[in-house]
Amino acid sequence: MPRPEDVRSEDVRTELTDILVQVVGCAPGDVIDYAKLKDLGVDSLAIVEVGDELGRRFDIYLSDETVNGMSTVAEAVAAVVRHEGTRATTNQEPPTSGPEPGAAALTSEPPPPDEVDPEDRRNRFKRLAFWFAVTGAAVGIVFGLGSAAIIGATGLGSSTLPPLAVPTTPAPTTPSPTPTAAATPDAEETPDPDPTLTIANTQISPGERFTLEGAFPALDKGEKLQVQVKDSGEGWDEFPVTTTTGDGGTYSTQVYTSRTGKRDFRMAHEGSKTNTPAVSVTIG
Repeated sequence: MPRPEDVRSEDVRTELTDILVQVVGCAPGDVIDYAKLKDLGVDSLAIVEVGDELGRRFDIYLSDETVNGMSTVAEAVAAVVRHEGTRATTNQEPPTSGPEPGAAALTSEPPPPDEVDPEDRRNRFKRLAFWFAVTGAAVGIVFGLGSAAIIGATGLGSSTLPPLAVPTTPAPTTPSPTPTAAATPDAEETPDPDPTLTIANTQISPGERFTLEGAFPALDKGEKLQVQVKDSGEGWDEFPVTTTTGDGGTYSTQVYTSRTGKRDFRMAHEGSKTNTPAVSVTIG
């Protein structure tokens, strides 16, 4: 295999022609410099496989930005000749560019101030008035009995002193509180289920298509979802495939890749900052 610095345009064009014939089935004579890759049949899935295969044959790593920016045959050849990106390695340290996509920021808000119910305020006032009346009546009774005892001890008769008036106002009554029905478990709100992701086969061949499907129950129809991929020792990255939710937040999309090894996939919704659990697929 030639070193990246020794790669010639003719060699790259020859290998690219072979790759395009195998991936999209175009005619070798159609692979010319000014030909657009999409006119040759290269879609968003095929461009990933073409970039992976070019990197494998020339022992270089083409970044996703570089691969997605290749629109013509000449640009694809130039990307390899200039060997944009880095040499392909097997023991790369995981990037530390920041938090994984989908991590939601935690915010805290002070609890709302307690509010006093007007009905509770009225009930408190009624109870206070009741106890004032009861206390007043008790004081009047004690005062009257004490006065009678003093009169008897001093020899004063009922003719010398007027009778002591005892309050006869009945004590106010408070209405019984109306019982409230206890909340039943059926009345509690049920949280939305978590997003799901399933795959029929976790062992596939390079270039073989496989289906990712599941549901985001909390999302409405028409919400955009992004496929994300994670290789061993690396962070999550966007895979160049998107889809939208259907009724009930369901979704289904197909992807394929020629990069061998174990790769993790998941679906992400940018608006709600939610992700499905990851599934592992072994290619090769």
